[in-house]
Amino acid sequence: MGLEIIWSKRAEKGFGNIVKYLEENWTEREIKNFIKEAVGFFELLSKNPKILQPSRKSNLHRGPMNRLTIITYRIKLLISLKKASV
Repeated sequence: MGLEIIWSKRAEKGFGNIVKYLEENWTEREIKNFIKEAVGFFELLSKNPKILQPSRKSNLHRGPMNRLTIITYRIKLLISLKKASV
């Protein structure tokens, strides 16, 4: 099981804009292939969060999802504390 990917509002909007552009300029087959590739990439990223180059900024990573798409993401580790009763 990998890390959970939480999309920022900016990332959701950006991805939506990419899909909208594809719908206007690419074929249905190409759009499906892009989305399939993106889903596969994010599954891989979830399991290997440091797969892309680290940035100079803290916890940021940046690199290609494919030959046309560059992504930037931040790794945040959230630790949940469970209370124990004695």
